[in-house]
Amino acid sequence: MLYAAKCYWPGVTESDVEQVTERAGRAGLASGSNPVTYLGSLLFAADDLVLCLFQGPSRAAVIQVGDRLGIPCERLMDSAWLSPGQPAEDEAPPRSPPSGR
Repeated sequence: MLYAAKCYWPGVTESDVEQVTERAGRAGLASGSNPVTYLGSLLFAADDLVLCLFQGPSRAAVIQVGDRLGIPCERLMDSAWLSPGQPAEDEAPPRSPPSGR
């Protein structure tokens, strides 16, 4: 299941989010070697907001991982990845943007 963690994070910087990514990598969460995978984040620094994307078996498992990573999660939302030309499914977003547009 795909989850988006809405994180109100006053004063958040790109460096803060990079540190979360590094912690996820050290914990094996970025590689998919655990039941919960950290897929990355969207930073809206001007709004003190970060959306962190996870794939995991349950809300409880994702919340536990978010706490372990030090993410100030305000809300965890069930999500669906939608992209042009593909049916809506509970799948993780692509790891990197497709080449071209």
